[in-house]
Amino acid sequence: MAERRSVRGLVVAVTGAARGIGRATAARLAAQGARVAIGDLEAEMAEAAAAEIGAETIGLPLDVTERRSFEAFVEAVEQRLGPLDVLVNNAGILLMGPFLEEDDAATQREFAVNVMGVVHGMRIALPRMRERGRGQVVNIASGASYVAPPGEASYAATKHAVVGLTDGVR
Repeated sequence: MAERRSVRGLVVAVTGAARGIGRATAARLAAQGARVAIGDLEAEMAEAAAAEIGAETIGLPLDVTERRSFEAFVEAVEQRLGPLDVLVNNAGILLMGPFLEEDDAATQREFAVNVMGVVHGMRIALPRMRERGRGQVVNIASGASYVAPPGEASYAATKHAVVGLTDGVR
């Protein structure tokens, strides 16, 4: 069985964490003593979630589809909480419907958030972690990356890309 390590005192950034799985992840990490940054497109919701979670949790604006936004997010995290130890690439969207009826712009948006958001996060966080000789990136995928439910073809493709990227960078 894998050794369970403490997150107490670690600086952890969670993307797309104003609600849902991201928020639950941020809350659990904070409860275990991590210093948590919640990044979300909905900045006010990120700040509200951080205030509710309490502890050493902050909410910051983040558009994972924009590299500059991600860079600014990581800079703010490190200025306010310290060097980034863990990045949880959680931000994602799910657009459902028949593939042939899916609008190109919607598909592009899904890939921008679900795939390029992960790419940006890894390309920004990993060099910092490498330089310090420590750190981890956790990329959230989905069971849909292995078995695509009806109406989720593009979503499944994005999550399969995340699995492939993660395996390839490992």
